[in-house]
Amino acid sequence: MNNPKSVFSISILFLILIGSLNYTEAIPSFARKYKTSCATCHAPYPKLNPFGEAFRQNGYRFPGGDEQFTKEEPVSIGSEAYKRVWPEAIWPSSLPGTSPVSFRTRFNYTVDKNDANELESTFNPPALQVIATGTFGDDVSFYVGAHLFEDGEVGSIDRAFIRLNDLFASSLEGNVLNLRIGQFIPDIVPFATNHRGIYNTAFAFNTYSPLMGESFGGAHGHGNTPFGIEQFQLGAEVTGVITHSLKYTAGLVNGNFANADNNSKRDIYGRLSYKFGGLGYDGYTEDQSATSYENSFALGVLTYSGIGTESEVNYDITRFGVDFNLYLQKLNVFGGYITGIDGDEELNYNLFFAEATYEVYPWLFGSCRYEQASPEGLSTIKRATPNITALYIANVKFLVESRIDLDNPEFDNLFVGIDFAF
Repeated sequence: MNNPKSVFSISILFLILIGSLNYTEAIPSFARKYKTSCATCHAPYPKLNPFGEAFRQNGYRFPGGDEQFTKEEPVSIGSEAYKRVWPEAIWPSSLPGTSPVSFRTRFNYTVDKNDANELESTFNPPALQVIATGTFGDDVSFYVGAHLFEDGEVGSIDRAFIRLNDLFASSLEGNVLNLRIGQFIPDIVPFATNHRGIYNTAFAFNTYSPLMGESFGGAHGHGNTPFGIEQFQLGAEVTGVITHSLKYTAGLVNGNFANADNNSKRDIYGRLSYKFGGLGYDGYTEDQSATSYENSFALGVLTYSGIGTESEVNYDITRFGVDFNLYLQKLNVFGGYITGIDGDEELNYNLFFAEATYEVYPWLFGSCRYEQASPEGLSTIKRATPNITALYIANVKFLVESRIDLDNPEFDNLFVGIDFAF
């Protein structure tokens, strides 16, 4: 089969790979597969840098020819000769050469107000997540992630999906059409809290609902919380990249989190984003001086329409949003605006946020996020969240952050966490 990605410059990919080795760590199974620090994709983990986004968009494969970077030989399933006699034979594929399983553990110490409005501190139970991800040959990718323990309780599956890569590759260029099926976070979320973000605090952009009123208390999860576009969903999604810089996503999901749906209608969503400069969404670049840093600007638009449930009562949900992502070498500034209606016009809201992260050293990052929500008929709520993240070693990091209510700026919470993966 012809490789539609042959237009990529392998020399540029090596530049990006070697130039990134000073950063941090990613899903360790990929570090083992490529025999390198997965920092190629993260700054710091689990936040993706531009190359990491291209790697994810490419179905967990290196753009330009994954086989040239793989250091662990996969286990062949079927002979290459079967391709010539298909459909009289099963299309050949492969299994990962070693176990694709990784583990991630998080442990934290918090200072917060109790019900009596008094500060108290505590060491909290650790969370343990198991992740299995990789590829079956070039055509199929998979991801299974489960929280074995979280908040002192037995966890559950958060993501489990399979992705069919480069459909109709003989007629379409590579990465134009990919299909994902299973349980996942919809790809209209350009920033996912602790899956692709460095903060412990959830993005209000992804999790806030007007049902929360004057509170930013939302979090990503499996259910039992108000609707948010970052919630795990069951369904199918198509995504692809056109002309290297235009990325699209469209999905059809149950809309009832990770549960079986409770109504006969499916939720639908979509997103378009365009990137100016830097590495293409599919990893392509014409800049022969490319390094691990870039100057780029991306602009996206998104929409979501579906049915929500509160106290066993269904109501309509709509979301419209825009987002941006700016890279200026070691500085990354991104943010977005979203507006939504839950049920009736009394539950209108709009929300804006912006976040900046600066790489002080390859192991030290300073960040600050500002969020502002305006639910109709209620007071505007504002929050600032500073964060310092430091890598002790490549796969062990510490983070310190606090949430500040800008209408009542006083110290009332602190989060100190340790996060390691293997």
